[in-house]
Amino acid sequence: MTTRQQDALAPVRAALLARARAEAGRELAAAHLDADALLATARAETQSILDTAAEEGRADAALSIAAEHEKARRAARALELTAQREIYDELRQRVTTAVRRAFTDPVRRDQLVAVIRAELGPRATVRDAPGGGMTGQAAGRAVDLGVEAVTGRAVDALGDGVRALWTP
Repeated sequence: MTTRQQDALAPVRAALLARARAEAGRELAAAHLDADALLATARAETQSILDTAAEEGRADAALSIAAEHEKARRAARALELTAQREIYDELRQRVTTAVRRAFTDPVRRDQLVAVIRAELGPRATVRDAPGGGMTGQAAGRAVDLGVEAVTGRAVDALGDGVRALWTP
């Protein structure tokens, strides 16, 4: 191509270049708008995901806290019941010891025999109870004045009064 031909095509080239630049500018502007819209959508979706996750996290935390509270309440109740059982067992042991000691007295032994015979009659068979005390039988009836039986009846007779041992 000659210089004259190049000079003749210069305005066409400039017009094509200007048109291409204008088109590129429009495409670039459209791409910026699309990118801004896409970023805005992504940000909104991200915020929605974060909000949902936070809400689910709070709900999960509330459930977890409620479960932990229930677990702690049950553990505390188990400890309370264990302590009550230990107090009850200690009371029963002390009463058993006191009854056993009282039943070693020969006068008390004679009194137990008299109670059995008064209940069952003079022909009642009276025996030493395992662990102390006395038992008697006659005509299909029985009286148990053994240490364990007397202790059980004595503690049972306290009824709800036993609760006073572990209530403030």
